[in-house]
Amino acid sequence: MSILTQLSASPQSAPFRPPSRRFKSLPKLLSSVNQPTSSQAGVTLLECLIAVAVIGITSALILPPLFVAAASRVQNRRAEQALQIAQGEVDRIQTMVASGYHTDPRLPATGTTSATVGLNTIAPPASVASSFLKSVKTGTGGCNTYTGQQIPANQALSVDVDGDCTADFYMQVFRDNAANNIAAGGTQRSNFRLAVRVYSALALPNFGSMSAPVLPASLQITSGEGNQRLRPLAVLYSQAVWSDQSISLCKLQQQLGSTIACN
Repeated sequence: MSILTQLSASPQSAPFRPPSRRFKSLPKLLSSVNQPTSSQAGVTLLECLIAVAVIGITSALILPPLFVAAASRVQNRRAEQALQIAQGEVDRIQTMVASGYHTDPRLPATGTTSATVGLNTIAPPASVASSFLKSVKTGTGGCNTYTGQQIPANQALSVDVDGDCTADFYMQVFRDNAANNIAAGGTQRSNFRLAVRVYSALALPNFGSMSAPVLPASLQITSGEGNQRLRPLAVLYSQAVWSDQSISLCKLQQQLGSTIACN
């Protein structure tokens, strides 16, 4: 037996196959390489809609608290500025009284001649005075026309805090019991109650339609303007006492309800 016969008869020898049956053709090979896998597949329309829905729900949950926080922060900032304006006016009048410089034309107008009437029952402002207070001065002159002159009790003084000559707040100032404390010639200026209300510029359209008693605006969490269109942002009541006069203590006791007579 020849060697070729023995090799063909051996069971362990693999049959010979032509190359055309063992390998794919070139076009089929290229098509299998270019075919994308599942991880390379594009985003479907359903997946896009789900993504848009998730973004919309997230925005709906996040944006309202942001708006509320921003509106509350603006409201509190305005209230802080209003309180500073009111406190500054109280300090100005208290200093004037302490120095004895408080003649009748320099004092606030009379809201009531009674020492027992609640100051919160005095009506809110009905209009705006012609004077203008510019608390931030940018050079000389300008729109500042307020020099401490008396403003009617039913009018509000325009106050500018950012220097643009536009009213940011309106301040109402008045006092009580002028008949008993300011005699002819201004020699009995012993003590009086003082009221300062500061309104936001947003309240201007409602001047003349607000009602008493006057309560300060509620500074609660809000997404809008709260009730600062109808109520003052700051309200301060103070007792001014001319401590250099002996009659001051007696007048103060009368205001507290005592029936003693003051000479």
